[in-house]
Amino acid sequence: MQTPHSYADRGAKLRPSQNWLRGLVKDRPHAAMIAAFAAFLISGAFVAPGVPFIIDGGIYLDMARAMAERGSLSIGGNGGVEDAPALVKLLTVAHDGKVMPQYPSGYAFFAAPFYMLFGVHGLMLMNALSFGLCVWLTYRLARMFYPEMTARWSAGVFAIATFAPTYMFGIWPHMLALAFWLGAIVAAVHAARAARRDLFLLAGFLVGCGVNIRVDAFLAGLIIFFWLRLFAGPGDRLSPLLLFIGAAPGLIFSAWLNSLKFGAFTPFSYGEPTGLDSTARYLPIAFAAGAALIAVWAVNIPAALKTALSKPFRRYSALAVCLFVAAALGFAPLRDFVWRVMDGLYVLVINLQAHDAYYQEGVERNAYGHLLFWGYPKKALIQSLPWMALCLFSLWNAFRRQMITIAGLSFLAIAAPVSFYALNEWHGGGSYSMRYFIPALPFLAMLAADGFLTLQKNKPLDRQTFLAALVAAAALYLGLNELGQANERFLAPAALYPQWVIALALAGAILVYAILQKNSARKAATAISLFAFAYAATINVYEEIVHERTRAEQRALAADISAPLPAGALVLTPLQTSLIPAERKGVFVMAVADGWPEENGAAAMAFAKAGRCVYFHNPRAVSKVEAFLTAPLDPAPLWAPSQRFGDDPRLAFFTFSGAPQHCRGPYADKPATPQ
Repeated sequence: MQTPHSYADRGAKLRPSQNWLRGLVKDRPHAAMIAAFAAFLISGAFVAPGVPFIIDGGIYLDMARAMAERGSLSIGGNGGVEDAPALVKLLTVAHDGKVMPQYPSGYAFFAAPFYMLFGVHGLMLMNALSFGLCVWLTYRLARMFYPEMTARWSAGVFAIATFAPTYMFGIWPHMLALAFWLGAIVAAVHAARAARRDLFLLAGFLVGCGVNIRVDAFLAGLIIFFWLRLFAGPGDRLSPLLLFIGAAPGLIFSAWLNSLKFGAFTPFSYGEPTGLDSTARYLPIAFAAGAALIAVWAVNIPAALKTALSKPFRRYSALAVCLFVAAALGFAPLRDFVWRVMDGLYVLVINLQAHDAYYQEGVERNAYGHLLFWGYPKKALIQSLPWMALCLFSLWNAFRRQMITIAGLSFLAIAAPVSFYALNEWHGGGSYSMRYFIPALPFLAMLAADGFLTLQKNKPLDRQTFLAALVAAAALYLGLNELGQANERFLAPAALYPQWVIALALAGAILVYAILQKNSARKAATAISLFAFAYAATINVYEEIVHERTRAEQRALAADISAPLPAGALVLTPLQTSLIPAERKGVFVMAVADGWPEENGAAAMAFAKAGRCVYFHNPRAVSKVEAFLTAPLDPAPLWAPSQRFGDDPRLAFFTFSGAPQHCRGPYADKPATPQ
């Protein structure tokens, strides 16, 4: 196997026999810090409100519960009522009379033991521990290329100054999937460095496992493949094949699960969705990636480029590039494709407020046109990470110093998820930040840490300077947040625009230093970098507080909504997560959506015929289903009693005019129709 030429770049070489655990035990201050961090993660998973944050979390909860309690991939059926269709929810599909989650079911296998032990908090514990593992894997990966100080800073930036920690206590698959991403890449890098091809099988196996958690984990395999062929071992064609062989068991397992769920033997299927989550929307990039895989595997690209740029062929190569660009500009489908990706990059990376977003529960625009999620502005990538200019500085230094392997790996690992989701400008739905870019965060953190320490010249950071930056950033952010809360006109500008200013100031300071190489310019760039880190950390702390506060409110509201509903009843609702407590006591829930109003009507009439209570959750459910009912509805709503939430329309239910008395109480007497 060809040994990568640049592994002697910067950073200590790791030996397979190196005992990192023994060194950690000897380093007592850091061991104590890690123990405290672990205690924080474990305790936080039990202290945080035990409810999903958005619809997705509700489906993952259903998946874990079904696997833990019934050993089933299906999360529901028709409630055992004759002639009733499958009681589908959003993000599910009906197959053979059963309700199947669209998401990969590998999550359920990992989550079920945690749910059996600790209930919903077990799912949060699994997520928190996965986050801790990702922090450690970030450190280990950085240590393969950089000095110890840079590796520690990389882990710290990822854990504090990215938006990753805002997802550590939720019911999400992101951290678990990221652990497989990073594990696969760490295994591949170690395989390349130690000339151990067997580890490429392990890397592929981890990629295959990751696909069973989140479908986009296949991108980790592409990252490793292109890194091997373009940067780490251009002359080695066997190792990439071993990578795919290793991934085969996981992909076959995923395909088998999908055949059971959807009747389609493919590892990449969401059933039959028609929205932005449909895999069909990504077919163009899949075909392009497939063609690129074959070409890059067959051709030694670095050698071909070296030949093309040599003196005899330089002129012809330039002509060929010009002809290709001209042809691309003249070919409408390709031109439109490139424009769509560029527009997506601008929206998702620079300015998410420019997104022409579809709306869902919690995602809406206010009177001033600001795109909000539950009252807080949604952010593009740079609006969460105003320190990103440090990454460009690090990449520039890496290429300048011919540190090709780490530069190439970082570039591919960042570009893959960003460009993939830019294709359709998919903003991630119910989230404050770009959660689909989470796989890029460890690599952005490594580059930022390297860039900062290059400016710092690897000198210890003065604590007073650090505290001053943190206090200044917190004061500015909280002050602007108060302004936004006081006047809705300034809500989005106060929450988003300062990050642009910080990012531009940092980019300018780094550029001045790169040109002038003055010590004063270096100190200015270092100070702005530190402020950018502190500002990002402040954003994360505030967002995590908002997360938990919102979930606590959702839990209280869901309890009030669900309290009066009798076991065995059917609720047709556009707000399925608000009825999770009701489901635990035997209430059946079916989502109301544009795609299946006839099925909603059929379910309602079947349950009514069987003598069950049937409820339509607030006027939205009535407006979508009423035309498909064969019995009249009582125009007066039934109100779930609530001292805290009063006349919130989410507390209102409607039922049939001839519904039995036990289906009408105990409800509060509020004759006004909710809006």
